[in-house]
Amino acid sequence: MSIRRWWFGATSALVFSLLLLAPAHAQTPDRLSFLKISIWPEFDQPSVLVLYDGVLADTSNLPRAISILIPADAQLFVTTWYNPDGTLAPEQPAQQTKQDDGYTRVTFIVTQPKFRVEYYHDALRGAPDKTFDFAFKAFGAVDTLTLEIQEPLRATNFAVTPAPQGTRTDPDGFKYWTQNYTNIAANQVITARVKYTKTDPHPSVLPAANPSTSAPTTSAASDSTNWLLVVALVALGIAVVGGLLVLQRRALTPQPAPPPRAKKRRNKKRAATFCSQCGHTLAPTDKFCARCGTRRQEGK
Repeated sequence: MSIRRWWFGATSALVFSLLLLAPAHAQTPDRLSFLKISIWPEFDQPSVLVLYDGVLADTSNLPRAISILIPADAQLFVTTWYNPDGTLAPEQPAQQTKQDDGYTRVTFIVTQPKFRVEYYHDALRGAPDKTFDFAFKAFGAVDTLTLEIQEPLRATNFAVTPAPQGTRTDPDGFKYWTQNYTNIAANQVITARVKYTKTDPHPSVLPAANPSTSAPTTSAASDSTNWLLVVALVALGIAVVGGLLVLQRRALTPQPAPPPRAKKRRNKKRAATFCSQCGHTLAPTDKFCARCGTRRQEGK
């Protein structure tokens, strides 16, 4: 009987303690009921894009400021919240405070319980065999945490440590490796190491980087056409400018005056006069015909 009574008393004390602790735990303002961490290496930049989608456990005190931690050398990109219809609100201003533990505390105001934080982290090392280490430090307690790592397109030998618990593939062909955690305490650190091989230097979302599509050929043809058009326009421009310069030079060069026209000299020959009697030619000074002696008629 003493053992049974002791067991009953200990169980009652434990239940009572949990009931006392539960309300205080539920009202912790920094506690998250759910947090999804999406890690996308080489998605749209040659770095690692990280997205936090969290849900506040305490939804009774809104709007209010919340805080989350990101690596100190990361570049903050977006801080906002989700509207009730699932769309993202405009980007919100955030205050960044660097800490001594290698993290930066990001604080911003939310009016809804679900929020979004995005940042880029230049954490990739090596080429073509690449690796990076991820570390999440909880600012507050998290009930359920899902870590999802996207495999870059055209990557091979992809591996995650610790080993993922599941995988999925989306309609765009991206493969995701997932890990799930529960009851994360404040300041607890969740880590993951990612390794893969990728010889293609282009990010995943650039279609021209995918050799399996026709985009590079179309792009190359378009570039070639554009270059030909540019060369033709340049040649036309040079011809026009050259023609204008020639015309301008001709207009500025003084032209020699044309030589004066030579006056046509008209050799006026007096009409020959003849003798009215015998037809002998008379000189201009003859008053009588030298042959027949006939007197020269006036006007001839």
